[in-house]
Amino acid sequence: MNFISTFIVWTWLLGIALVVPTTLPAGGAQKSNIQHRESNIRSPIIALKEFNLLSSASNNSSVLATVKAGTPVNVMKVWDGNDREKWLLVNVLSNNFHQFFYKKGWVKISSL
Repeated sequence: MNFISTFIVWTWLLGIALVVPTTLPAGGAQKSNIQHRESNIRSPIIALKEFNLLSSASNNSSVLATVKAGTPVNVMKVWDGNDREKWLLVNVLSNNFHQFFYKKGWVKISSL
């Protein structure tokens, strides 16, 4: 009798061990690589009007470049400044002397 009950318990455990992993996704609760990559991709926004790219997040900083309307802009950081101002740290593709390179700078978007 003891041998039969042991055999039944081990058969039940083996059945659970073989069936349960087939119901779980590969990797358990991890996100798939595709889902992880899609959440990290940020498409650039298009500038609707011309603006100045500033060297720092202050009203009296120097102008690095003037960005024309229609230029793609990557937003890197949002910063809430003094006097309830909102600033963006942006990365802009620039074309000087037939060479393309990125310029990083600050843009004031609002005074709330």
